[in-house]
Amino acid sequence: MPSPRPEPAGGKAPPCVILAAGRGQRLALRRCKPLTRVLGLSLAERGLLTFRQAGVRRFVVVLGYRAEELRRHYESVAARRRLEVRFVVARGWERGNGVSAAAARDALGDGPFLLAMADHLISPGMVRALLARTTDRREGSLLLAADRHRGALFDPADATKLRLAGDRIEAIGKELTHWDAADTGFFLCTPELFSALERAASRGAFSLTDGVAELAREGHARIVDVSGEPWIDVDTPEALREARRRLLAEIGKGAEDGFVSAWFNRRISRRLSSRLAETGVTPNQITVASFAASLAGAGLLGFGSHLAGCAGALLVQLASIVDGCDGEVARLKHLATARGAWLDTILDRYADVAVALGVTFGQVRTGGDGALTWLGGLFALSGFLLASYVTKEFALRHGSAYPNDWINRLKRRDLRLLGVCCGGLIDQAFAALVALGALSHACVAGILVRGWRTGDACS
Repeated sequence: MPSPRPEPAGGKAPPCVILAAGRGQRLALRRCKPLTRVLGLSLAERGLLTFRQAGVRRFVVVLGYRAEELRRHYESVAARRRLEVRFVVARGWERGNGVSAAAARDALGDGPFLLAMADHLISPGMVRALLARTTDRREGSLLLAADRHRGALFDPADATKLRLAGDRIEAIGKELTHWDAADTGFFLCTPELFSALERAASRGAFSLTDGVAELAREGHARIVDVSGEPWIDVDTPEALREARRRLLAEIGKGAEDGFVSAWFNRRISRRLSSRLAETGVTPNQITVASFAASLAGAGLLGFGSHLAGCAGALLVQLASIVDGCDGEVARLKHLATARGAWLDTILDRYADVAVALGVTFGQVRTGGDGALTWLGGLFALSGFLLASYVTKEFALRHGSAYPNDWINRLKRRDLRLLGVCCGGLIDQAFAALVALGALSHACVAGILVRGWRTGDACS
């Protein structure tokens, strides 16, 4: 469970204006659209936490429809998540989101600011891409995060489209037939935007798109290409379901997963995590529950009977699956902490010891040679502990993480626990334990050789 990233280097991030004034009728909800919950968090909270993850701490939220209800929610989020949030109520917000954007003028200084929509889910990578351009004065008065990957758009017909000349915006609008990229609804602006919105309003045009079009005609609107970064405008029930699907797809560790986690465990743990995220259960509580299941499984394996061994084996595998849920829920709800990661790591090691001791004791109880059996159990356990230790030591000594190659994936805990489970189900838990210990030692040897060669290359 990684800790949130620190603020970007080079100074404090500019404030972010969040447009949350609209009614959101297309989503057909009785509540304010920013209060819509997706996997345990409201759209409003998800938006703020995405920006916080990229280093943004100051916000100006523009309210309109059901302003007081929404203000209370944002205030609650700000207090819990330690964010600075100011509020502006937009008069005449019904006319268009350009009126809402203009209402933020007096709450901002003369510097640049970010501008986002409360009903858009964007990625921290998009935020960092725009923050990286805050000190570049050659970019003009407005930068728009744009997506050139048409095939990745959820609803291309509804997207606001951009026609470009290089990175300069030539035209913007939903009606464009020839276009090069989609508007993600996320901007880096200067106060010149407010003058452009005034000019658009003087001719009866009140949308933010109208203000951007004014700047584009003057050559003052450009794009930052964020193609490949995940984002979605959550303005229909179908988009809400897609947002949920995408969030669940992104919560695994990706290339850091072992073979069993990637191919089997995650398919189940994601379903569990989607339910757990909607409850008040914390990631640390899930970590402890997984540990308790491991201890229970180890105890049953220690009975020595086939029936108890089967139950223990299944509990051990269940613990392995649930062990993935703590990190998934932490990522879904932005609750990842260094303390949680530390607790998870330590309890995993204790659970490994318990499982190895349980299997070994069960073998002794069923008539195994006492000394040889305990020696085999010690051999397996030392392999498991070294497998968990060796890559951390590699990173410490060589200054870079050990790559997640096939050796690293074969030594991972998910494979060990599945192997013990399968062995227990066929009444061969001890044989499986020793075989997995031998595999772990072989992987440790492979990593040792690579580390030795890396050391020679660096010396």
